[in-house]
Amino acid sequence: MINLENVQALVRMAYLPHASEAFGEPGARAITALLDAVKLIYQRYPPESLGGTLTVMIGMSATPAAPMVAAWGAPSAFQTYEELGTALAGADDGAHCLIELVPDGTFRFLQLGSDIDLKAAAADALVYRYDSGVDRILAKHHDDYVQKVSPILASNFANATLNSLEEALSRYSEFARETKCRILADVWEGGVDGPRLVLVNRPESIMRDSLIQALQLVLRDANARPEHNTDETKPVDVRVEWFASGAAALIEVKWLGRSTARSRNPAPEPTYTDYGPPRAQEGADQLADYLDREVRHTASTATRGYLVVFDARRRNIRSAADPLVEADAMHFANDVLRYDPDHSQSRDDFAPPVRFFLNPRRSHFAPV
Repeated sequence: MINLENVQALVRMAYLPHASEAFGEPGARAITALLDAVKLIYQRYPPESLGGTLTVMIGMSATPAAPMVAAWGAPSAFQTYEELGTALAGADDGAHCLIELVPDGTFRFLQLGSDIDLKAAAADALVYRYDSGVDRILAKHHDDYVQKVSPILASNFANATLNSLEEALSRYSEFARETKCRILADVWEGGVDGPRLVLVNRPESIMRDSLIQALQLVLRDANARPEHNTDETKPVDVRVEWFASGAAALIEVKWLGRSTARSRNPAPEPTYTDYGPPRAQEGADQLADYLDREVRHTASTATRGYLVVFDARRRNIRSAADPLVEADAMHFANDVLRYDPDHSQSRDDFAPPVRFFLNPRRSHFAPV
């Protein structure tokens, strides 16, 4: 695990000489204040959710009445980091957000459509810039890029939140593919050591519980729990929240393929429920609706939706015991689900859907 406090201490030590060289003792004090402010800002609004750039600065000659950012527009004054988190959440996609920490401990916030000249700003200020996963610190003629300490950290000054969830989902896909999770093993008619062709009745809760266990084991400083109600009537399968962060995730779980159907009056022959791509679209539309409702019922400043699809489709499927030839059993292994509308393309709070293909047992393939 990465110790974020140690990382920030190393960064502070590395750039302290440049801040001191540029502005003397005031610069040395200001670099600590600047990097602490960046950390606290990211605790209210994670860098993964920034749709544009973020610039945080401390002007060496600025005062509360005459902040530096006033040179680029009329800034809003904020007292708390919570207010800054809300302001960043409401910023336009692609906007250049400027935050100035002024001597009385308050903030000035400005949103611009075009970028500022960072090097000109750094002539009389310590400047932090975040842009597309890159951290920079500028002080007069110094322009330093901060070395990444982990590929899953959007910024070295923020805990991994949404990026860590996406990494966890990627890892989980390896376990789901061959049903290696003990909870997920119960999802198959005939058991995990059988053909793995037909799912048990109502398999979604098993899939959800398996995913929650994996997230609880892998995610750091996070809480994953089932069946969160976005309001009184609309449940979503999983909610993930990170401690000391404005980030949250809503996860909707859907499955594709064939499952057994149970009825009060058992039929002479087994009956089945079959779901194809329209079921995935239904899940995407539900999740988009949940996200709209979530805005009114949460304190999170950055909530992102994730559709997770467990794909157990088989071509020419009959029953759980009738083996299939490999071409039919693996027909959908590399299929790409198409969405219309594709909410991940039209919304910045909707992640690209994730599909886990559940492999059949190769030893049960029928001979050609």
